[in-house]
Amino acid sequence: MSVENEDDSKQREQFQQRRHKIPVPSNYRYASKILRRVVEERCNVKSLILEERHIRKGKGLAIMDLILVHLKQIDELLKRTELLVKEPRLNPWLAKVLIAELIFGRGDLTGESLPVQCVKRYQEELKEALGQLDVAPAKMLDFKEPRYVRINTNVLAQPGAIRLLQEEGWVLVEEEFEKYGDFLERVKKLGDSEFIVDFHFKEMLVFPNSAKNYWARATELKQKFVLQNKACIIPTYLLNPPKKSVVLDMCAAPGLKTTHLANLMKNKGRIYAVERDANRYKLLCDYAADFGVIKAINDDCMLVGEDQAPGVEYILLDPSCSGSGMVSRLKLNEEYDKQRLYRLGGLQYKLLCHAMNAFPSAKRIVYSTCSIFPEENEDIVQGALKHNGHFKLVDAKERLGKEWHNVGSTDYPGIGEKCLYARSESDLTIGMFVAVFERCEEEEYNDVYLAHEKQKESYEKLSKMGHGPDFGRGKQDKGKKRKKTQENNYEESQDQPQESNDTPLDHVSEPVDDPEVAPKKKKKAKDKTINEVDPPVASTEIANDDTTNETKKKKKSKKVATDVEQPSEEIEQEAPQDAGENKKKKKKKRKHNDEEPENNNEANEVEQQTETIAEEVSKKKKKKKKKDEQCEEE
Repeated sequence: MSVENEDDSKQREQFQQRRHKIPVPSNYRYASKILRRVVEERCNVKSLILEERHIRKGKGLAIMDLILVHLKQIDELLKRTELLVKEPRLNPWLAKVLIAELIFGRGDLTGESLPVQCVKRYQEELKEALGQLDVAPAKMLDFKEPRYVRINTNVLAQPGAIRLLQEEGWVLVEEEFEKYGDFLERVKKLGDSEFIVDFHFKEMLVFPNSAKNYWARATELKQKFVLQNKACIIPTYLLNPPKKSVVLDMCAAPGLKTTHLANLMKNKGRIYAVERDANRYKLLCDYAADFGVIKAINDDCMLVGEDQAPGVEYILLDPSCSGSGMVSRLKLNEEYDKQRLYRLGGLQYKLLCHAMNAFPSAKRIVYSTCSIFPEENEDIVQGALKHNGHFKLVDAKERLGKEWHNVGSTDYPGIGEKCLYARSESDLTIGMFVAVFERCEEEEYNDVYLAHEKQKESYEKLSKMGHGPDFGRGKQDKGKKRKKTQENNYEESQDQPQESNDTPLDHVSEPVDDPEVAPKKKKKAKDKTINEVDPPVASTEIANDDTTNETKKKKKSKKVATDVEQPSEEIEQEAPQDAGENKKKKKKKRKHNDEEPENNNEANEVEQQTETIAEEVSKKKKKKKKKDEQCEEE
């Protein structure tokens, strides 16, 4: 018996070793790598699948769609079952792929590898946890994205392209549509062998979603056709540079928009295509190799100016963005990351301002993003117009020339209605934002800039009146010198009843209740006690007449009944300063009298507020005096 047990244990060890050597199926393994890059690096799913040679394109797209739709549920299942804690050697990204296939997919896994067997053991536990989940799957899009194919018109004209496809067995839908909505409904009903010419762009052909597998394998047609979404050629079409013009593509990689610009220019002129990243620059060079008009530049576009790209007339700016309009990101149903949008918006604003100011010959600029967030779209447009008056926003819908459904937000009057949006569920494309700028004529400025400058002028007027950030608190200090003089005036008025210790408290003069003087009192002076200062009586009697004359000169329009008593030496030192201050006050009064009636009304409101404050202060003073008198009597 012992010999048989030993044989069984050896067989088990051999079986475990063999199973350990069984590799994970390539579809699962490479899908886990793609998933990691999509989540951590925010890469595009389709581009990663097309670049990966070891995964079947159709199978890869299907499994990635399944994972992305149920990603939040998968994460919650891993937490509930503690699968990664119990199986620390299991790759977390591979575990998510296997759970998606086992629980949300076909219900089984391929192969006998250790990771596959490991996840299978937890199948029942995962199903039980799924029944207790409150997490809903990501929003399923209500359409299947068509396969858009652009004709490379430098190689093949539209009639020749249609004839070539008909020879391949495709059937052209030759219907004509007056309304954009009717065209979209027909696209949704395309048969598996049908295709149609686009409503807006005649070089764009539309195929059903099932045609993606065909075009993924049709490598022999690569030079004649370009796989590009319809929304991506809207910016280049609106820029529309003529032949022999000079164009700058500031963020050019991978180069699909750049090659479309070359088609529009009939491959004549010059296109400066800028890309900073080395790997993406290589990809740009591969796409641009067949177009002599394109000159690729491996540099930061913020450093590119008139020296490296002389005579630029048309600029396309499609900067880095959140990619929230991509179908793959819409399926992720990502949370709103405000900090990331703030950082991206800062970069996008700098790039747009650089385009407006670094190239003096620029006539037209098109700004576009594959984002659906206004922080990257309307906000950037508004900020650029506000600080660059020499460019104006053009109505993109008018320039398109045909019916279009989606425009910008109404929260941005004068801006939103002039910008275009491509929406996935309504336009059957990826999400896209486009804005068109043109240089103003001489001595012409855009409306947003003029409104901003007018607002700045009104703020300056208010600040001159003393109605700055502290508007509404009374008449505020207008400078450091004035603050000092007000503090001195208040301290002098507080010191007056303390001049003679022989004077009874019943006959001590009350604090100044004038509304013009009350707001000038400071906290430091409030905390002073009656017996704090005891100046000599003789010197104060001599200086009394002089000080009253000085105060009359300072404030002719204000009646301040205070008996200021200070040594004569201090009065002589302050006299020249008071004379200079009187001149400044006269000038300020003249300016104040020249202001508009609205400002006078505001000043009257301020005076009323100061009067109420003064009354409250005087009441508090009287209460304090009564308490002091009671304390002294006790």
